[in-house]
Amino acid sequence: MMVANSNPSSKPNSTNSQDRAEECRQALETMDKLMNGVKRAVQDAARAQDSFDHVERTVQQTMLQVGYQAMSVFVALQGDGDVGESVETEKGKTLRRSEKPSHSTIRSIFGTHSFHQYTYAAGKNKAIEFRPISARMGLPAKQWSFLLQEFAQMLAVDQAYEQAMRNLGQFLGGTFSVDTAEQVNGDMGEAAGAYLADLPLPEPESEAKLLVASADCKGVPLVKRDAAKVPAFETGKKRPGNRRMATVASVYTVDPHFRTAEDVTAALFRDTTDEETERVTRPKPQNKNTTAHFPCAEDNGAGGELAISGIHVAMAWLIGQVALRRRAGQVLIALMDGQESLWETMKLHIRFTGRTVPILDILHALAYIWEAAALFEKTDKAKKTFARERLLRILRGEIRGVIRGLRRLGTMRRLTGKARKDLVRICGYLEKNADRMRYDEYLRRGYPIASGVIEGACRHLVKDRMERSGMRWTLEGARNMLHVRAAFQSDHWRAFLDDRREREVARLHPHRDLLEDYQPMTIAC
Repeated sequence: MMVANSNPSSKPNSTNSQDRAEECRQALETMDKLMNGVKRAVQDAARAQDSFDHVERTVQQTMLQVGYQAMSVFVALQGDGDVGESVETEKGKTLRRSEKPSHSTIRSIFGTHSFHQYTYAAGKNKAIEFRPISARMGLPAKQWSFLLQEFAQMLAVDQAYEQAMRNLGQFLGGTFSVDTAEQVNGDMGEAAGAYLADLPLPEPESEAKLLVASADCKGVPLVKRDAAKVPAFETGKKRPGNRRMATVASVYTVDPHFRTAEDVTAALFRDTTDEETERVTRPKPQNKNTTAHFPCAEDNGAGGELAISGIHVAMAWLIGQVALRRRAGQVLIALMDGQESLWETMKLHIRFTGRTVPILDILHALAYIWEAAALFEKTDKAKKTFARERLLRILRGEIRGVIRGLRRLGTMRRLTGKARKDLVRICGYLEKNADRMRYDEYLRRGYPIASGVIEGACRHLVKDRMERSGMRWTLEGARNMLHVRAAFQSDHWRAFLDDRREREVARLHPHRDLLEDYQPMTIAC
């Protein structure tokens, strides 16, 4: 295989095209040697009864070397980017060529590649506006390629940065900077936040019958200086420390699932085996979109900033999703725990009517029933019987009767002190949420009554990464990581990465159209 030059040039101070041709020839020869070597190695290993593991590792290392040589050829073939002494942009601005090529690098998943390219600016000491070779290859702002950034973030969303970069080095060889990984996460987090705020509409045929909107709050440990910027927990915590709330919001569709009060009680008290439970086909949530939000600051129009709580930010996103996805006449279910600030904020945007249904998560109601059982019963068996009986009544639509019964029982048992206060709190919670606990109606209509989706999101999206031992986040770092994790865990990860790459290339290289007539070096076989 030979390398031919496509542009015999009279370029001033041009890089030596013969040197580039020699680079390509050497790289191609190295690729051939590596490929022939791996063929021989595989044959020899088979004859020698070598292990699959050893051969696999050997081949992987060789393929990384082949990849490095291949990308080196690709870079060398780009030439030096000389498109003339000057160029005129689409807007009529004249950019002039640099006196000599500048040195650039890009790190791929195979290694670091260096090249020289002429650059163009409006004049000496002016900002460079056109890097022809970088534009031609669509390079990112960071020295890591888009694919390397992607791999790094796919590890970092689940592991501490240091561990993630150590593992990346194990996969690809070499060492990878934690600082660069954090910077990439910041850039990607901003892009992910913008993408998640304007998600593409799902295909209508992929949507299920019921539209469900859910939200919950989860604490994230922040560094001290940033914790001071965010209000502590709304509900009284004596020592909130540096933990501050991220509000997780989710919107999805699901088909009705018809059950009886007895079915739900049996499931919650595990009367059925896992095999029996699996026989019941539960409808799966469709087109689940989930995001997490911290408080933010907006311009107040008078030169200052207006602080907006994370709950309001999350609800604005949630309501926007509902407005886009809700079909005419479709039932909207608001399914959350009893945090009143969530319900009050939601009520600023929607009215609960016949086809907009508020539902309290049954698991949160059951937690309060278990608390009540502990006030009146001593043994685990008695507590279970107490809780089961009242849960069944609640699911049959008898919530107010259960509340009256608990109060009457407290009087009969003459509860005093803390036990009395706890019973008042339990009954108050159930009474406040009674209008969201019409479970007999919900079950009859096949509505979901447990917020497993949002509970799972709080765990998988927030807790599993953000609350590891000893971790402390800056507010901006936490926000960016949650945006990237939300995109990664969604169905939109690939689409987001493609959108981000296209937007960044368009932003960084607005003059790519000037390269239409540029001819790089070519390979002649």
